[in-house]
Amino acid sequence: MPRTLLAVAAAALAVGVSLVPSGAQPPKDAPAGEYVNKGSRAASASATLASHKLPTLEGKWYFAGPFDNTERAGFDFAYPPEKKVDLKATYTGKGGAKVEWKELTGFKPGQIYDLMALFPKAKSDAVVYLYHSFTSPKAYKWPLSFGSDDTLSVFSNGKRVYHEPHFRPAAPDQDRVEIDVKEGANELLVKICQEGGGWQVYAAPELPAGVVTETIRKRLDRDFPSRSEAALVAPAKGEDKHYKMTTIPLPADCVLEVGGLVFRPDGKLLACTRRGEVWLIHNPMADNPADVKMTKFATGLHEALGLYCDTNNVVYAVQRAELTKLVDNDGDGRADEYTTVCDKWGVSGDYHEFAFGPARDKQGNFFISLNVGFGGGHQAKAAWRGWCVKVSPDGKMEPFAYGLRSPNGINFSPDGDLFYCDNQGEWVVTNKMHHLKKGVFVGHQAGLRWVKDSQFAGKVPDKVASGMRYDGVDKQGKQTGTYPDLSPPCIWFPYGRMGKSVTEPVWDTTKGKFGPFAGQCFVGDQTNSVIMRVALEKVQGEFQGACFPFRAGFQCGVNRLAFAPDGSVFAGQTNRGWGSSGGKPFGLQRLAYTGTEPFEVHHVSLKKDGFELTFTKPIDADTVGKKPVSVSSFTYVYESRYGGPEVDTRAEPVGAATLSDDGKTLFVPVENLRKGRVYEFRIDGPKTKDGESPLHAEAYYTLNYLAK
Repeated sequence: MPRTLLAVAAAALAVGVSLVPSGAQPPKDAPAGEYVNKGSRAASASATLASHKLPTLEGKWYFAGPFDNTERAGFDFAYPPEKKVDLKATYTGKGGAKVEWKELTGFKPGQIYDLMALFPKAKSDAVVYLYHSFTSPKAYKWPLSFGSDDTLSVFSNGKRVYHEPHFRPAAPDQDRVEIDVKEGANELLVKICQEGGGWQVYAAPELPAGVVTETIRKRLDRDFPSRSEAALVAPAKGEDKHYKMTTIPLPADCVLEVGGLVFRPDGKLLACTRRGEVWLIHNPMADNPADVKMTKFATGLHEALGLYCDTNNVVYAVQRAELTKLVDNDGDGRADEYTTVCDKWGVSGDYHEFAFGPARDKQGNFFISLNVGFGGGHQAKAAWRGWCVKVSPDGKMEPFAYGLRSPNGINFSPDGDLFYCDNQGEWVVTNKMHHLKKGVFVGHQAGLRWVKDSQFAGKVPDKVASGMRYDGVDKQGKQTGTYPDLSPPCIWFPYGRMGKSVTEPVWDTTKGKFGPFAGQCFVGDQTNSVIMRVALEKVQGEFQGACFPFRAGFQCGVNRLAFAPDGSVFAGQTNRGWGSSGGKPFGLQRLAYTGTEPFEVHHVSLKKDGFELTFTKPIDADTVGKKPVSVSSFTYVYESRYGGPEVDTRAEPVGAATLSDDGKTLFVPVENLRKGRVYEFRIDGPKTKDGESPLHAEAYYTLNYLAK
């Protein structure tokens, strides 16, 4: 399939938290060395280590494989290389083939390496080992950065130090692993298991504390901020000062894997679960969490993943196969009437055919987003999979928009605009947020097979990115059908840095009760267990804008958010068996504004020749300097594989910044602004008069349209 560079983008930046002790000073016998800037983090770290006469991961690497990974058994199975590496040994590999160690040519630390080139026929269920030996003049703890597609296991001097069953496309700096280096000879062994699709590895050195001075390590972090995984999910220092987190205790018989969350007019909270229950939460805003009580409102639903509350006694739930009206006729706190409102979309039995929503407009119409299937066979086997559908109050269904993949969350803004968030996968290079309008196509091709049965049949224009089609090819291999325009997302969430499994967008309508971000949008993340913030603007009549980190450290994946009458927000959580940061499998937590205003970038506005960054507090003019903000940008490739990296990353020329009279808005001139890119901002310089630095020093702006 030909690849076309989209007019869409994502950024690459992270918080830069190291897993090694900070402030450590090198011993007196540490090698003398200097900081060497080579234009990238990995190359600079390697050159700096070389100047200290320390190992760099450069030199010969070897590989052995493929071994078998059928049914994922290879991940935990210890093949012979895990027990002892003998470069002269031979082994029995996948399919009984002879396996021996060979030199790995073309592998370079700091670059993603395609393992498929080693074994073109091993397209699925395979294992490979990579081996590197080095000598060190001394013993120390050395942090290394890895990325992998799929799983990652790391062995240092015969000891396994990292073992994670990832399922993902490879990207730089996905995992930080610390190894114990000993004086003299050392061995490093890396194991990567493939399930299917791409098969890649990334490895790069970091600078060890206690051996390289803290000044040099800070220079590396300043020039090339780390993207380490731990930094993504740990709360930024001081987050709890501004937003207090409280955990709601659950009854012993409550498995609250939250799929939907909504407040009733009487202030009670409803939560539905993927196990088919709806719980009624009494007194949810109690000062003492022990005073919160929970009772069952409904049971017997099929993976309920969304709620809409009409009155205290009427609630709508989206099940896998239908939109259902639940009514408590006698007011006893338990639904006694279940009515099918609409079941006109298809279900094939594929586990991945989730249904989300409902969002409801002012005319009473419901909007439901329908997941495609996963893997094998056609991903839209059943009708309208990969679509957003509109259901009228009397239950009639109308196809509304198409090209959705895993649209876990759909909602209206306070102004009545419909938005949804999609998850990374095939045709979706990273998580994103779209403004949904009638008839738009947003990228995933599986659902295109149903265009012919919709009101849009024959009406889509014959122009689009190369390779896109909706109804296959004829017997001669000629493409048939017409091609829909691709509608770009208003927000790209850089994968990892801004979550991995985005969920429902929810707007702050508390008028300041939740802090200084009234009117902005908040989006949870199921994998990283965080909440992110989105500030949109309209440019040439279309939505685009910036996303920011907001609050990390939740006990489980944040799947649903609901603002309470008192201005706090409740986070309904689940890991659904996929796993999430925090350690808990499910739960409910409440986040409340403490009244202490954070110093943050409030929003980013696009101008003809740069960007305005508006802060929540005035900036001390003496901390601005000429270039208080660094800017870079990049884009993505639109293609069928599962996810993908950022491409065409560029450092952007930045002019001298200027500060507004009130001290809150910083204009940052940026040359040659281009459509179809995400601009990332690193805000390290500006401080308040009190010396306060921004709580989160990064922002990511999706630029689809230029300011006029």
